Amino acid sequence: MRPPPPESLSVETMRRPGAIATDAPRFGWHFREAQQAFEIELRDADRKEVLAGSGKVLAADCAFVSLPGLQLAPRTAYSWRVRCWNALGEASQWAEAEFETGFLQMDEWRAQWIEPVQSPVVPEISVDARAAAMGDYPIVPPEERLHPPQMIRQSFLVGQEIGRARLYITAHGLFEILINGRAITDEIFAPGYDAHPHRLSVHTYPVTEFLHVGLNAIGITLADGWWAGRTSFSGDSANYGNRLGVTWQIEIDGEVVATGDETAVAAQGPTRYADIFIGEKHDARDEIPGWASAHFDASGWTPVEVKPRDVTGLVPFIGEPVRRVMEFAPAEVRRTPNGELLIDLGQNIAGRLRIGANGPAGTEIIFEHSETLDAEGNFIKNIMGRNKDQTDIWILAGGGDETFEPRFTYHGFRYVRVSGYPGKLIAANVTAVVIASDLDSSGSFEVDHWGIHRLHQNVVWSQRSNFLSIPTDCPQRERAGWTGDIQLFAPAATNNMLVHQFLSRWLENVRAAQAPDGRIPLIVPDTPSFARMMPFASQAAAGWSDAIAIVPLVLFDRYGDLRPVADNYAAMTAWLGHARRLAMDGIPERYLGEPEDSPARERQRHLWNTGFQFGDWLAPSTVSADPMSMWNAARLTGGIVGSIFYYRTTEAVRRAAGLLGDVAAEAELGQRAAAIRQAFSSEFIGPEGRLDTALQGPLVLALAFGLIPEGSRAACSAQLVELVEAADFHLDTGFLSLPFLLDVLVEIGRKDLAYRILLQDTAPSWLYEIAKGATTIWEDWRMIGADGSPRPLSFNHYAFGAVDDWLYRHVAGIQSVEPGYKRVVLAPDPDSPFGHVRARLETPIGPIAVALDRDADALSGTVEIPANMRADLRLADGRLQPLAAGKTSFSLAVE
Repeated sequence: MRPPPPESLSVETMRRPGAIATDAPRFGWHFREAQQAFEIELRDADRKEVLAGSGKVLAADCAFVSLPGLQLAPRTAYSWRVRCWNALGEASQWAEAEFETGFLQMDEWRAQWIEPVQSPVVPEISVDARAAAMGDYPIVPPEERLHPPQMIRQSFLVGQEIGRARLYITAHGLFEILINGRAITDEIFAPGYDAHPHRLSVHTYPVTEFLHVGLNAIGITLADGWWAGRTSFSGDSANYGNRLGVTWQIEIDGEVVATGDETAVAAQGPTRYADIFIGEKHDARDEIPGWASAHFDASGWTPVEVKPRDVTGLVPFIGEPVRRVMEFAPAEVRRTPNGELLIDLGQNIAGRLRIGANGPAGTEIIFEHSETLDAEGNFIKNIMGRNKDQTDIWILAGGGDETFEPRFTYHGFRYVRVSGYPGKLIAANVTAVVIASDLDSSGSFEVDHWGIHRLHQNVVWSQRSNFLSIPTDCPQRERAGWTGDIQLFAPAATNNMLVHQFLSRWLENVRAAQAPDGRIPLIVPDTPSFARMMPFASQAAAGWSDAIAIVPLVLFDRYGDLRPVADNYAAMTAWLGHARRLAMDGIPERYLGEPEDSPARERQRHLWNTGFQFGDWLAPSTVSADPMSMWNAARLTGGIVGSIFYYRTTEAVRRAAGLLGDVAAEAELGQRAAAIRQAFSSEFIGPEGRLDTALQGPLVLALAFGLIPEGSRAACSAQLVELVEAADFHLDTGFLSLPFLLDVLVEIGRKDLAYRILLQDTAPSWLYEIAKGATTIWEDWRMIGADGSPRPLSFNHYAFGAVDDWLYRHVAGIQSVEPGYKRVVLAPDPDSPFGHVRARLETPIGPIAVALDRDADALSGTVEIPANMRADLRLADGRLQPLAAGKTSFSLAVE
């Protein structure tokens, strides 16, 4: 019997690829038997002609497999197939899949830009951080300053038989497309968020089924979105542009048959305004039926303005688009103690509502969104700041049942206060619509402890809420691509979702936003308003800007793909050069009086301990009720944490150089890292071998990154234990150190403390959040006080959910020891306090599944290993026992 065909076929890691953004794609598959060889064939879309082939290749490779010399044509559909040979030399059946290339060569773009006649968006006056947080700024009603979306329609003739038809399009602002009155895609928020003006993504849409011979029409609605709308912490408008516009072309069998031109006309429709931050106001009385149909009478519409063809910054879209990824009914519709109508989703999300109603024409219904309630259970808006309204308004057309869902905005919320609803609102009339980048799930984790099980779910929900076009910090207040947040969370992110393309796209934006001097912005895409609000923070910061070096290596380690390292090598080298200049030029004030050739002054050249730093941001003991206390960690730990991450990034770039064969750079960076390590030891480790700090975070980082000399490790380890005990067995780690806390405690032989911190249920702790009803990860550990009072911060920040990676690696015991999970050690912990653990992880080679059950005498388990993966089971005495592919049962004695 022939082996089964390969399965889970992918192109550039995507199993449902749209138009890919490269002419040299890599292919992947899973094979259920030991693979001895493979063969790939690439054909045209009709599968008639073999365009390229690998021949039979004697190798077990099944991820990121290239066809040597392949260079595909742009805007072309292809089919490909693969077969494998097992260890007996038997060939499988072929497995087939399809993909196409996007608009790769922008010099072939033919379309001009068209803009509806419009009033430019007026940039709002910038305010500083304190004013933005405390509400010290003029308040102008949205109706007086927001603009309506613009509706553009254009008729065009198709005079030929319709073969393969594609629409290529991008815009200044968000777009929504109808052809002949039908929606052509379920994507939303296209073209996505990019590092404007350096990048603007061109999307590809199959439109064959929407066209016909004769007269056709395209309808495009444009809204401010990220381009001209309110963005970032400051809430400023027009960060990237103040006018909406679109450029598009339709091709049939490679021939351009229509583009935006002077025959297009525009009008304002039923949506009074739509801002991606503030919300949307929609007057259903003014809806225009059939406006995007071919024979619609648009005689009263206004001609558009045609602008010159301009392909500056245009790039093919990479990865997975934003979609409605989930829908569910609310948990409850009720009245609050003060009598207000409230929808409770039961879950904090990023998204919006779809709601039905039946009432008189002109009825105005207001929906206000929030993440929490006050101590008495009444509605409050927990997010403070300018343009954080999160409010939608729906005006009914009247005459029967109607449905409303905003189109160009989203909110971070669990609760909705509803005003003006006609009749009785019931849960059956409400749907929660979850919005995110449409990433495949890649893992699951279950445990018999209610709190830890919910903790994992909360991490996934926060990741889903914040992986929306870019990795954001929160889905309500800022929605900004903070570099520090994603560099620390990236390992955990890879377990729960397939993020290879998503993060690769974001890294392209990081490179585009990099300054000529090598500086990496703190948020990417960068916003000019943020630089105006926080000029001191616009330079760079250790642990944040370092994402350009750290995230590519995470992708290499987790997926086994060297391309992200190669693509970002020049950028990470330039960034490290910038950081080195800052370190060499900066002298702490206390050393200014020292002779320049003194040892103390000399070692400062190897430490980045001056200038602005965030430090171990939000370390719990540094934060009080005062909102400005969040800056205490920067003041207390900036110098030492800056130096620690300067070392870590030097080591990261050294490793990248080695992987890429840059031997000279690897050697030089190794010498620099040694100098930093020596300087750090002299500067921060006292005569008793202890670190000069009273906080857990710097100790954790120094131990995790190997900055503590061997002779001082015992003293520093004891110091960390003392600090944990002094904190009554609570964590006191901030953003940068938290991902390493539990690993370090295990490494120094205090696994008991790691579990005690994990299971701590008073603040600061993960289980305190769970006990207070958290359904996502909080920005601060005490978001709800003991009296039930909430803090005005974010209830949906994934950063402190980085612990989820430890759950997979230590509690479930799935540990990759070679990049891309080519070799895995299963290391279940016999001392685990959990009786029941289930985990599954999709790897580039295939899925790993672990089932663990513990009783008083033994830890029993079953592990399932895919073929073509080397795996070992770590026994209780530390020895490794090889595991065969397939399912294996085992039992480890419990002491």
